Amino acid sequence: MGTSLGARSESAGPRAASGRFWAVVLAAAAGFFLLGFLIGWFAKPADKKTSPSTHEDIRTAFMAEMKAENIKQFLHNFTQLPHLAGTEENMHLAQQVQAEWKKFGLDSVQLIHYDVLLSYPDDTKPNYISIIDEHGNEVFNTSLSEPPPPGYEAVGDVVPPYSAFSAQGVPEGELVYVNYGRTEDFFTLEREMGINCTGKIVIARYGKIFRGNKVKNAELAGAKGIILYSDPADYCAPGVDPYPNGWNLPGGGAQRGNVLNLNGAGDPLTPGYPAKEYMYRLDKTSGLGLPKIPVHPIGYHDAESLLRNMGGQAPPHSSWKGNLNVSYNVGPGFTGNYSTRTVKMHIQSNNEVRRIYNVIGTIRGAVEPDRYVILGGHRDSWVFGGIDPQSGAAVVHEIVRSFGKLKKKGWRPRRTVIFASWDAEEFGLLGSTEWAEENAKILQARGVAYINADSSVEGNYTLRVDCTPLMYSLVYSLTKKIPSPDEGFEGKSLYESWYKKNPSSEYKEVPRINKLGSGNDFEAFFQRLGIASGRARYSKNWNVEKYSSYPVYHSVYETYEIVEQFYDPTFKNHLTVAQVRGGLVFELANSVVLPFDCRDYASAVSNYAHIIYNLSRNHEEELATYNVSFDALFSAVKNFTEIAASFHERLQQIDINNLLAVRSLNDQLMFLERAFIDPLGLPGRPFYRHIIFAPSSHNKYAGESFPGIYDAMFDIESKADQHEAWEEVKRQISIAAFTVQAAAETLQEVA
Repeated sequence: MGTSLGARSESAGPRAASGRFWAVVLAAAAGFFLLGFLIGWFAKPADKKTSPSTHEDIRTAFMAEMKAENIKQFLHNFTQLPHLAGTEENMHLAQQVQAEWKKFGLDSVQLIHYDVLLSYPDDTKPNYISIIDEHGNEVFNTSLSEPPPPGYEAVGDVVPPYSAFSAQGVPEGELVYVNYGRTEDFFTLEREMGINCTGKIVIARYGKIFRGNKVKNAELAGAKGIILYSDPADYCAPGVDPYPNGWNLPGGGAQRGNVLNLNGAGDPLTPGYPAKEYMYRLDKTSGLGLPKIPVHPIGYHDAESLLRNMGGQAPPHSSWKGNLNVSYNVGPGFTGNYSTRTVKMHIQSNNEVRRIYNVIGTIRGAVEPDRYVILGGHRDSWVFGGIDPQSGAAVVHEIVRSFGKLKKKGWRPRRTVIFASWDAEEFGLLGSTEWAEENAKILQARGVAYINADSSVEGNYTLRVDCTPLMYSLVYSLTKKIPSPDEGFEGKSLYESWYKKNPSSEYKEVPRINKLGSGNDFEAFFQRLGIASGRARYSKNWNVEKYSSYPVYHSVYETYEIVEQFYDPTFKNHLTVAQVRGGLVFELANSVVLPFDCRDYASAVSNYAHIIYNLSRNHEEELATYNVSFDALFSAVKNFTEIAASFHERLQQIDINNLLAVRSLNDQLMFLERAFIDPLGLPGRPFYRHIIFAPSSHNKYAGESFPGIYDAMFDIESKADQHEAWEEVKRQISIAAFTVQAAAETLQEVA
């Protein structure tokens, strides 16, 4: 017990005199200490840059440490076997990554597990599609597997092409060709051509939108099954041979992929909560986002056999025609002598709960250990994953090694850096979402930024960046310090080649940066938690190369060799992507003042407000009739712009030696992204909570700005109750106006 305030004081005498003596000694010692401290403080060099270990010097050493040859070796190592989520091979790879990250020198490396719903074909009852004649005989069956690439004939455990989470069933019916299966394609069929898909089996070509959106659209149209195929128009570049002689998709290749519509929920059985042992689970049959109809993917050789004898109406437009030697008639059903034939799907895949493993590595921050910068990319692949994801995982591995090398020399970042190797991304972003759910409270309080690291290459033309507007300035300044790997740009910066090849259409004299959509592991961090996020990779020339994604996407032909022979033989583009991703993490973790510019957010929000307003002007009469006004939104945007400019001015005047002032302003910057989060979420999509950005309701891969207003106005003219429809538009405008104004208030000078 301590002495109470009312305790009697010690009596005077020898003990009191002794106390006074020691008090004098201690006071003198404290004085000498203070004097030494002040002399040391004022004797410090005035120019921080004279120190041998400045921020710039360390960044230069970090960038120089990363080597293309290491990335090449890591990619080769990661692609020798399939690493399907929920399998032993992928658990072993997690353990290997964990061991190597420990060896690289991270402070801690943990395996974090979750038990999630996954989906696999039945080995004893393979999935296939057949054409049935009038006697019930199967006169044609699709392939059960892809022909293996050279050198991989003996590799076991290659999962055949399938659509993960497809419903089981053997539906039979007439075939209808639905182009890409987009919302507008079904509108064309139903509204312009009078074709009803109810009770039909539809066939859609891959491309343009996320496959899960195609399945949802088919369900809404009443189809009882959907076949997905890769058309040469979308998966073959002109003048290029199929793999192995080129990098195009062979006719027997097919695209695996999940067909969920989770809308950010994570594990279908534990939506919103981590899939740990103690968590309540929905019944397997009633999981969130599961399709209600059978789905199956096929290659273009098989697709040609299904489409060759299609009857019914001709395609409504030349844009409905691919590059197969068929008419692309829409149907329903076959023509002439084949009119009695039907199509039957045989889908027997099973959904089951399996354990997945994230690898989480940490370097503790020296000054602000409670502020987290996260670099994450997934490890699971459909087969060998030569591009997706291992070209990204190999880059993450080299970034971790390089950070570890600095740490072994005594350096630590200012803030804590977390490295993540996610599992089960291919099954609906499950590993990253479950971890974000389990750590949501901590991440909301401490998360500075998330940098995503999936495929490093999807082409070899130029850099592609998608990120929050907060990071625009950081990305531009960093790419000016990285040499361009492109031919013809020797001695020039990455920024220069990127700007020359892909200038922005929205802003003058800067390269293009895209909005964040989804389909990757940043989703939970950005769309649900409001943590500033970004991603970067090397890409194709989207203006010229019109094929979808890259041709061998999610097929057995995504091998190490296709990268080494065709995409990036010297791995110079991989190294550049490592320098961009690693450089972003370094700057975010080590800059005294966070390298976020809120003025860029103001410009972006203003731009998006004008875009959505201009879209509304297609309905001038209704705007007047229902008294719809965007004035409140524009007023909020104006306020945000002015307050952001004022905040930036204060930031320029900050005394960086005043740690409390720096921390306060940094927190305002860190929490700005969080200020755009609405805890109620978007209508019908409660886990998408960002009011400025969301994945498009019609294509998960694409980002939409002011999504609440956009969705309320989408196809509004066909809504039965026009008054109710426009009331919802007004409600969404008011939510957006409030959110922008509230975000502006967070940047005000702290009272």
